[in-house]
Amino acid sequence: MNKLEKALKIFGEEYIAEIGNILQSNDKVATGKLLKSLDAKVFKTGFNTSYTLKVLANDYLKYVDEGRRPGSKAPPIAPIKEWAKTKGLDEGLAFPIAKSIGEKGIAPTHVIQKALDNVLRSIHYRRLEDGVSDWVDDLIEEKFKGLSRNKNITFK
Repeated sequence: MNKLEKALKIFGEEYIAEIGNILQSNDKVATGKLLKSLDAKVFKTGFNTSYTLKVLANDYLKYVDEGRRPGSKAPPIAPIKEWAKTKGLDEGLAFPIAKSIGEKGIAPTHVIQKALDNVLRSIHYRRLEDGVSDWVDDLIEEKFKGLSRNKNITFK
């Protein structure tokens, strides 16, 4: 594994860890399935010179991140039943909860962008790890600077 690939792997691990930290601090963990789905993979995309970092997560990270606007379609009942059961609530509350979410919406967390900002900020204060050279840190910082929310995020 070359230094750039190693640096991207470390960055990806730190990024998904930070997403998990933010989800937990915002009390957005019920079943733990979303946290368990978080993963980062580095792929060679060129002739040993280009790499892609893909962050993988269950598709509902999108709704946790972006929220739901008021007046939108109600979410599916089955995941809300599972959530209610996990929280020790009566599963019969799933329909009224779904209806309320559709009517009132859910506030966004912006966890994807916040995690990226936090990890990029930490690069300014320390080096990635294990002797990865300064130019790799600078290269990663430059590559990720200015990313808008949800770019290069892959859902599974």
